[in-house]
Amino acid sequence: MHNLSIRHFPFSLLTLALLVIGCKKDCASSERCQLKPDAGPCYAAFTKYYYDQTEKRCKQFTYGGCGGTVPFDTMEQCKECECRN
Repeated sequence: MHNLSIRHFPFSLLTLALLVIGCKKDCASSERCQLKPDAGPCYAAFTKYYYDQTEKRCKQFTYGGCGGTVPFDTMEQCKECECRN
């Protein structure tokens, strides 16, 4: 029985490491989560995202394509802010 435990020890360590890595959420920086969206002066229409601090959720806005401020290119990036709250 002792030999069985020793053989399974590396597998147990690997399993534990994967659980820890898989459960860790990468949160976006708090500065990025606080950026206010700004469509800029151009007239294109790109869907971009920002984190609304008041409503504690991500929202989309239309970015004009130049200048301005785009906090996040994707909803997935924005949702990283939610793990901070």
